[in-house]
Amino acid sequence: MKTITILTTALLVIFCVNKGWSSTITVAPSGADYSSVQQGVDAANPGDIVVVKAGVYHEMVTLNKSGSENKYITLQGEAGAVIDGSENGNNGIAIFSQNYIKVIGMEIQNFKSGRSPVGINVRGSSSHIELRNNKVHHIENAHGNAHGIAFYGTELTPISDIIVDGNEIRNCKLGQSESLVLNGNVTDFVVSNNVIHDNDNIGIDFIGWERTGPEGFNQARNGVCYGNTVYNISTKTNPTYHDLNSDGIYVDGGRDIIIEKNIVYNCDIGIEIASEHGGKSTENITVRNNFVSGSYQANIMTGGYAANRGSAINIIIVNNTTYQGREGEVALQHNCDKIVIKNNIFYGESDQAYLQNRGTNNINVDVDNNLYFGQSLSSPGSWTDAHGRFVDPLLVSPYQNMHLKAGSPAIDAGIDTGRAADGKPLSGTEDIDNQDRVMNGRIDIGADEYK
Repeated sequence: MKTITILTTALLVIFCVNKGWSSTITVAPSGADYSSVQQGVDAANPGDIVVVKAGVYHEMVTLNKSGSENKYITLQGEAGAVIDGSENGNNGIAIFSQNYIKVIGMEIQNFKSGRSPVGINVRGSSSHIELRNNKVHHIENAHGNAHGIAFYGTELTPISDIIVDGNEIRNCKLGQSESLVLNGNVTDFVVSNNVIHDNDNIGIDFIGWERTGPEGFNQARNGVCYGNTVYNISTKTNPTYHDLNSDGIYVDGGRDIIIEKNIVYNCDIGIEIASEHGGKSTENITVRNNFVSGSYQANIMTGGYAANRGSAINIIIVNNTTYQGREGEVALQHNCDKIVIKNNIFYGESDQAYLQNRGTNNINVDVDNNLYFGQSLSSPGSWTDAHGRFVDPLLVSPYQNMHLKAGSPAIDAGIDTGRAADGKPLSGTEDIDNQDRVMNGRIDIGADEYK
């Protein structure tokens, strides 16, 4: 009997070492393990969950420990859990060179102090970071810049393996910065299902060449931006600008990024693929299966904003549906090369050409099989389209609902746009509603596959 007891104890010890223990730590204004969020995260070890109960916590929170593989440290807010910076704060939640961390369901508000306040600030070489279902609002800087959520990859080891999903960022005053930004040495990311609106500068931005990261490792890259809804993004009330030039989704110097299945409306520019830095490029960007409408400038733009700025190379614009950009549906600025524009629906303003060549040094532009309506009945604009059609696409109710009606001429009218380097279709495998991209053996024109 004694031997059995020893064996059982030994097995239990082995099991505990292999499995590890995790615990739930509670934070509440009273009656919990801790009364401040910082105390809760300081007490957490890999695998622990810090649950923040409803309440307003006037503090800045820094996660100073890493979790480990399969043992994330999780900061999770229940409904009404608010981190508030109104008592002088500049970072709501900070993660500096830590790994395996999740922040879920927190509300971060009223950070307005310091040089550049940030709602959630991730910097250094952090990896395996998940930000899910957080609400970030009223992050402001009256005299400079601010960010809602920011990733700044500053080290030789990149910020990597990131998920930013289901967050809301609203009512921020950002100066010349962004609602959500990935800047510098940042790779392998998913930015999905976020709702970003009513901010006075860029909605989502993937940045390179700003000297944020080390030389040669200074571009946001290898990621996907999908399923986001971005609206009411404008510099109209931004005191640091004198024109309307804010993007819903922007790639400024990034590379190898897919932008798909997003809804972008009522922004200064809908989706822009560019590089602001002379001699530097944005490369290998695919823009597909998006609804983009009502932009003050063009709905989709590529290229540097001036001839001495950077270039946009190998940009794929396929199977999007755009509606009434006030300055065109697609506009090429300067220094564009290898631009593909196919299988899109362009529903234009009556006084604006659908496709516009606004700059210099734009070469190798391949336009084919788009559907045009609302402006010319014979010309796309600056480029020819051998198989273009000029006919009402029969959208349900643009711009509120840009899906196809029964009988739309876009149904089964698309062409094969080719394959990416990984062998997958350039047009993607799903439409904007996550349905199969090809039905009845042939793809539809535009972002919606009619079912």
